[in-house]
Amino acid sequence: MRLTRPTRRAAALSGAAALGVSGVLVLGVGLGAGDDVRAEPAPGATASTTSAGHTSASPGAPAATSPTPTPLRTPSSDKHIRIGAVGIDLPLLPLTPRRDVIDPPTLTAAYWIEPYGDPVASADQADNTLFIAAHSDGSGEHGFDPLLSPDHSRGAVGAGDVIEVETPHGTVTYTVERTQRYGKNQLASAAEVWEAHPGRLVLITCFQRADGRATTENFVVFAQS
Repeated sequence: MRLTRPTRRAAALSGAAALGVSGVLVLGVGLGAGDDVRAEPAPGATASTTSAGHTSASPGAPAATSPTPTPLRTPSSDKHIRIGAVGIDLPLLPLTPRRDVIDPPTLTAAYWIEPYGDPVASADQADNTLFIAAHSDGSGEHGFDPLLSPDHSRGAVGAGDVIEVETPHGTVTYTVERTQRYGKNQLASAAEVWEAHPGRLVLITCFQRADGRATTENFVVFAQS
């Protein structure tokens, strides 16, 4: 599947799949919207209208594998994501998929997925869903590890918790609405995850298992500004 570069307004996710490889989060994404101002599905995809009235495309993402990321190099950024309830404070950097794969290069930062929603200075500037992905390795310390409870039985964040996305020009506050676990083979077809909705924030990581075996699920946090 070819990676195209839609405008930020036009960008609708036409495909997404997630899998864990030794604790690594990999998202295979097909970006199929054109340069028009409307969100359109990729050729061959089946369009559907979400409950919010936005159009998204049924996923058909390729399988993907990934090398283990560098765990302890912490990049610097003038943008941060903070979740006070679980002690997350991570530098936030852009990540453009390569060969239709979203693979954060480190365990110590979070990455917003281009060319969809960007971190903005105020909520009224948002023009798409802001998707932020980060690795988890089961240690409880790196990336989005703190999103999971210490015993790995559930999420550690819930409805009402606050997420801040800080930029040099302002900070947008999002309130968690809900969380959900998806099987690795379910995330790609979960239309409610991939809908384009300005002012919405979606966090994605692997749901690491307490026994250390390979993860079979993803953990997704839905929040709204």
